[in-house]
Amino acid sequence: MRILIILLMMAMLSACSLTQDNPEKRVSDFYLYYLNVFTNSPGKIKSDPEKMNDFISQKTRQRLDVIAHIYEQEIIDSDYYTYAQDYSAEWIPFFRAGKAQDTIGGKYVNVWLGCENNKTYQLGVYLTSEEGRWKIYRVKSITDNYEQYIFDDHAIDKARAYAVSIE
Repeated sequence: MRILIILLMMAMLSACSLTQDNPEKRVSDFYLYYLNVFTNSPGKIKSDPEKMNDFISQKTRQRLDVIAHIYEQEIIDSDYYTYAQDYSAEWIPFFRAGKAQDTIGGKYVNVWLGCENNKTYQLGVYLTSEEGRWKIYRVKSITDNYEQYIFDDHAIDKARAYAVSIE
């Protein structure tokens, strides 16, 4: 009887781990959705909040919302997920996601986005497990060795203070 219970518990644990999405697929699904929205949104990007909730970690969404409401902030100087000011639909076919690598507390996936002259540039996408799915937590530009520090409390406090001083 004990062996049967142990086997059932192992099967349940196995089933739970299978329900968690493949990190590469999650990143690919997000970027193929998001790049199409980005190219078809003149002005402010109009992404579906439900889709963003499905693909982006809650903490990341909250941080981006806080920063977006700071007058004249300089923490985010381009789109957070693409590190670009704009994006062309003709570049989407050049998108590529690499194999997921383990990191402390999650996964890391290299992403290549198309850009002018049939070239690509590289992003590093960090994922965390949330609600049984891999969600994007952090994005940085590998090509430019640059990151928009949305999790830097000091930078956010400094931006808030500056916003108050110029209003």
